[in-house]
Amino acid sequence: MSEMKGIEIDDNFCISTCTPTCEKGIYDNKKLNPSTGGKKKDMRDLLSVRSTEQMDNFREIKIEDIRSFSEKQDPQTIMFSKPATHVFHSTDFLLTVAPNISEDLISTQNLTEIQNLAQHLKGGITSFFGFESRLTSTKARSDYLIAVSSQKGEREALLNTIRNGNLPKEFAQQKEWRQVRELTEQWADPNSILHKNILGLWLEFDTANEEIKTPVPNIFLQTVPLRIDTPEDIEKCTWVTRDAIPILTGSKVSEKLEKKFFNALEKLPKGASVFHVASMLARGTEGMRLVIKRIKPEDIVPYLESIGWKDNGENELTALLNDIKRFSNCIRLHINISDHVDPKIGLECFISPDKYHEGEGWNEFFDYLVSKNICLPHLSSALLAFPGVIQENQTEEFSFDSYMPSVKIEGNNFSKALVRYISHVKINYEPGKATEAKAYTGVRLFGMLEA
Repeated sequence: MSEMKGIEIDDNFCISTCTPTCEKGIYDNKKLNPSTGGKKKDMRDLLSVRSTEQMDNFREIKIEDIRSFSEKQDPQTIMFSKPATHVFHSTDFLLTVAPNISEDLISTQNLTEIQNLAQHLKGGITSFFGFESRLTSTKARSDYLIAVSSQKGEREALLNTIRNGNLPKEFAQQKEWRQVRELTEQWADPNSILHKNILGLWLEFDTANEEIKTPVPNIFLQTVPLRIDTPEDIEKCTWVTRDAIPILTGSKVSEKLEKKFFNALEKLPKGASVFHVASMLARGTEGMRLVIKRIKPEDIVPYLESIGWKDNGENELTALLNDIKRFSNCIRLHINISDHVDPKIGLECFISPDKYHEGEGWNEFFDYLVSKNICLPHLSSALLAFPGVIQENQTEEFSFDSYMPSVKIEGNNFSKALVRYISHVKINYEPGKATEAKAYTGVRLFGMLEA
């Protein structure tokens, strides 16, 4: 993620979002037909046997129950059964979209593990989450990612969750979680330099790894745009290396790494900027990951070479870029820097303009990935079947003219809809190694103010 983090930034609401500048989803009109009569009542009956208190204890509702139920019922039947003013938790979202996630992508076991993690992330922490799927894996396991905005109290909800003991004791015992807490405290402090410079963050959990017992998130900071054009710009960027990263990693950034960081910003092509800075806490890797937006495909190789990266002499990256730009007209670049620039780079591929679940273009891209043996055919089919909308109010067809991301709406008294979509594909390239591909699916809460 930047994975999901690579999504275009919407400066109006300050968290990475799929705006009409950089991606598309797939729209299936059949999925928007309202469910009526017995089917709608049946799903509500599944939930109505539980009290409000039980509904807040999500161990009472199991993923396998939701999935087995959906095999006999309309998969688009709505699970929005709580009061209109209810603050949605992460597990609300998961249980609502579970029937729409193919078991080829995420097994019931893996989705249950994600649910068990999500039940600790309460209190309106997020209205936007997603999954990372490896496109040549047959394990049906995905990573889980959530976005936390600086707006609508999501940042403060994250801090309250960490402070108030909602996380298990084993989480609190991990130094990485303590570092996340300190970073969030600084981010929430209006007097901190982080408060105005971090617009949001993504927590990426490596839930695809069966061996991880205590989840530790990789943290992607969505920053104000970073680039260096003048000596004065250097001072504007030092908060990353002298405040944010030391707090997040628990150690000082070396002078050598800081120089590498500044050099990466100074060499950026015209118009490009870093907008995510990440620390891969769960993987114990040193250095920083930078995600660069608005970089032209033809500028990627010259930029990488200017900061010390080298291809294998056969110009394979150039050939790859020429291939994928036939399907993706918006590419983001991931680089990892430490005492050197890591040879492995990432290319986040979007389709623009984006309208979340609507539009065209992904079919041809996945056909290409399958032809190159970097995507299994059944995973392509499962991903293309994912996009759609689940509406609380099914009397009207979903429309972007009347719905907007919920983080833009004050309070929670609005008609809700969950939009599922393909965010992007990330292609990992390393000279001399096999090319890898991952897909990132997103789920986002939208709202419509009642007339």
